[in-house]
Amino acid sequence: MATKKINTINISGSEYAKVSERLKEFHKTYKSGRIETSYNLTESMICFKTIITPDTTNPDRFFTGHSLGKLTGTKAFEKLETISVGRALAFLGLLADGEIASYEEMSEYVIEEGEKSAEKFEKIEKLKKEADKIKDIDELRKFYAKNRGIGKEFDDFIVNKSKELKEKNKDVKKEKK
Repeated sequence: MATKKINTINISGSEYAKVSERLKEFHKTYKSGRIETSYNLTESMICFKTIITPDTTNPDRFFTGHSLGKLTGTKAFEKLETISVGRALAFLGLLADGEIASYEEMSEYVIEEGEKSAEKFEKIEKLKKEADKIKDIDELRKFYAKNRGIGKEFDDFIVNKSKELKEKNKDVKKEKK
């Protein structure tokens, strides 16, 4: 079967198909098809594997999809299974504009990225407050060495703080003369 375009939803400028739409098309097109899911669970992670056989009379032709994630949040188990099924269906050719990721997968990604951004913002703000209390350039250098790599916003703040401390040092030296 050729790649089949499915109804989509736009997320951040790209079109993604819902897994439910992909499933409807699968059941309509592949009357003797089979979808099997399995999972491996560790203390903190779960990995789903989906195997889709479009024609059970030809079991050598199958498509797989995987998803990996933490078991946190509402319905995490079900969401990860759905993502795995969606990826296998996409590899079969039931996708939107060539996108393997499903609407469900991208929605989860957008939520995770938003949470990471909020955590990063809070960390940067906390570090900026700590750095603001520093009055010595050498102490600032040590502080930066310990906390660098968090992002451009923090780096820029440290550069400006460093310039500020250097200016204050110049002013103090002028006053002493």
